[in-house]
Amino acid sequence: MTTTLTIIAAVLALPPGLFIAVLMSQPRARLLSLLGGTIGDVAVAVAVYLVVTNAKIGLDGLSYFLGTFFACSMGIFAGALVVNFLVGLASLRSGTTAAEY
Repeated sequence: MTTTLTIIAAVLALPPGLFIAVLMSQPRARLLSLLGGTIGDVAVAVAVYLVVTNAKIGLDGLSYFLGTFFACSMGIFAGALVVNFLVGLASLRSGTTAAEY
């Protein structure tokens, strides 16, 4: 049951999460932001599943689904932010300061 709910929550969190990830990303990093958000979603879904199965936590289906949905959404945002940070870091020239950038 937890496997099915994890997959459903991870898939349903993708469209709104990736939409917000595109809105908050830099124009030059939009495609990479989608990739980072998808990787973040999958990583969080696997982490939630492993924690719940290894700790043998007893949860009802609705609480588990909503928690996994929220966690996957936050994973998408975190993945997009990390990609934006890395793209900004790679495009920063050594001669410019933060105020000039």
